[in-house]
Amino acid sequence: MTEPPTDFAVPSDKDAITSTPAGQSQHILVTANRYADNHRVEYDGAIIEETSAFRSDVELFYDLHTLVWDRDLGETHDGRNDAIESALDWASSTVPELKLENELRFGDGTEGVVRQDIVASSNQCSILVRNTATFETPHERTLFTVFNLGIKGHSHEDPNAVQSAHVVHAEEYDALTATDGNRHLAFVQSYDNRRRFDGHRIGTTGESQGPERSAWADVYEENDGWIDSTASGIGNLDAGFGLYVGDAESIEWLTAIGFAKESEDRAIEHALDALDTGYDAERDDFADAWNEWNDGITTGPTGDEFVDNLYERSLTSLKCAEDHCQAMIAGAFKPTDMTYKFIWPRDQVIIIQALVAAGAFDEARQALDWLDRVQITDTDEETADDRGIDRRGTWWQNYYTTGEPHWRALQLDQVGGPIYAHWLLWQETDDKELLDSHYEMSELAAEFLLEWDNGYGFPEKHQDPWEEVWGYSTEGSAAAIAGLRCMAEMADAVDDEDFAIDCRERASVWAENFQQYCYREGTAYGDHYVTAGEPEHGTPAPDGRPDAAAFMAYWPWNVLDSDDDTLVSTVELADDPVWKADGTPCVGRYPGDVYTPSRTAEDGGWPLCEAYADVVRWRSGVDPGAVEDFVTDHAGEWTTSAGLLPERVDGDGTVTWNSNLQWSQAMYVLLVESHRRNEPYGMAPGE
Repeated sequence: MTEPPTDFAVPSDKDAITSTPAGQSQHILVTANRYADNHRVEYDGAIIEETSAFRSDVELFYDLHTLVWDRDLGETHDGRNDAIESALDWASSTVPELKLENELRFGDGTEGVVRQDIVASSNQCSILVRNTATFETPHERTLFTVFNLGIKGHSHEDPNAVQSAHVVHAEEYDALTATDGNRHLAFVQSYDNRRRFDGHRIGTTGESQGPERSAWADVYEENDGWIDSTASGIGNLDAGFGLYVGDAESIEWLTAIGFAKESEDRAIEHALDALDTGYDAERDDFADAWNEWNDGITTGPTGDEFVDNLYERSLTSLKCAEDHCQAMIAGAFKPTDMTYKFIWPRDQVIIIQALVAAGAFDEARQALDWLDRVQITDTDEETADDRGIDRRGTWWQNYYTTGEPHWRALQLDQVGGPIYAHWLLWQETDDKELLDSHYEMSELAAEFLLEWDNGYGFPEKHQDPWEEVWGYSTEGSAAAIAGLRCMAEMADAVDDEDFAIDCRERASVWAENFQQYCYREGTAYGDHYVTAGEPEHGTPAPDGRPDAAAFMAYWPWNVLDSDDDTLVSTVELADDPVWKADGTPCVGRYPGDVYTPSRTAEDGGWPLCEAYADVVRWRSGVDPGAVEDFVTDHAGEWTTSAGLLPERVDGDGTVTWNSNLQWSQAMYVLLVESHRRNEPYGMAPGE
């Protein structure tokens, strides 16, 4: 077992995630991945991958392997690396209990199956794993659990944190514990009520030889059935422990992982409490918590079994991604050496739009509260970005879950968007208190927009929504116009007539000049809206390529009509093979996009981009059935084994990476609600 791959060629796309909506483990996030459908890797197995507690952006452990050593055959088999078949799913669309299965074939031709069921506890801060293994022959075997400790080298809080681990031998149990000084975790296992390890090792990740060799090397690579025990370690660590089961053909055992901030003892206590409660009781409490949360959602079923299933899974995924700060991370995914486990204000805006559409008002209010809390409100040198822009009234590009800024570029959809989210939630709830409590937030953002004029009747340059280009971005400029129009309506509601007039007039001027800045004729692709006018750089040229984000200028920003000739000419290009996936009706971000697993332009598409294009097709009459086809048919081609929509698919619709992008989940909810209502949900105010 090595470090998580940082090369694009070996993606781990996280086919499922789980958490619990209530109780002590509400802010534990577990990811799992099934490799069998990913043609870029050689594995066919499924595995529990990154796991976080207390903060979604700090991993505590990752790659939880289950290995089988067969003494009679002298073979060690790992679930991820050696499975010939695998499965990964949730228990249901509304109860995200993880269920993994790996089928193994041994050298004598016999087979075995290792299954894992995983829930986060509602009773204490812990995870409980029920493991079962069945074999066709009664060979003598030892089962091993091996994992990497992620709290050093993977912490966004302190990359220099000291990670240490050791084994505790108590009167009634063994426990393997680890800490970075701020967080503690503890592993305990139970088999026939015996809570002991049959050998244990704490090793150094990546070391294949010597006394500090990794637990992975000791168990899997040495393949001798023994784990050479070590009791402690400091550094970048992995760890493992054994379970001797003799010649049993069917085995069931529990693995409990406890977490705590207070102490090692508290983490051990949480793990032991989970074992004492038992899997069935923990699972019942987990399901009750999820069922209670779903009962609080006000929307009802559509009557279409497929649509309802995927809709429920999308909402469940959104809730799973909710961090302790009450905003939702973009995705539990790492495409390279970066991560999506940050919080983007733009993503929160679209998520709020989806939550409000679904009737999940508590979560929508919480996300809006988060936007208010992290807005830049001071005026000093710390509010200026690397371009020297005083960012008072705006939001940073994205945030750690603590609310500290991470990337800092100016994106106007992350200024106009929060105003829109405030307006939409107020419109849907008719809550005057909600209007008043966030009014200062929206007013401050609108004041920034009013000042961000280039002097010629358009928003000054900014970064595009794909975070690649500085220029007059089509989508960002439309979001700024929408934000001012939303602000005008809220200003009217509090009798701030002069401010309302200022916002409307500036939005009107910007809208009049929209085509001049963002539309191009006679490019290599035709006539279309571009990524950004007058860009600083970019390949392919951002002012000479069509861009799917431009469709947001219709929905939700309502700057262009769906049947506007300029928008129709753009959406008609979305059927061109240079832009869309060849084997499935899914358009990409733009032609020539190299943000792909290979870092080269690939055949493929983004479901969220197709969603925005389909709304334009639907409302313009280019394809009246486009949205219905998306929600009832096409989306089914793009989901993972657990029924989650990814960020990107290959040309045939196979999931490529980031299988739990919350923007994608939000888009499915929004398209279902738009189709249900026979109009796009959440249109910003028009002219």
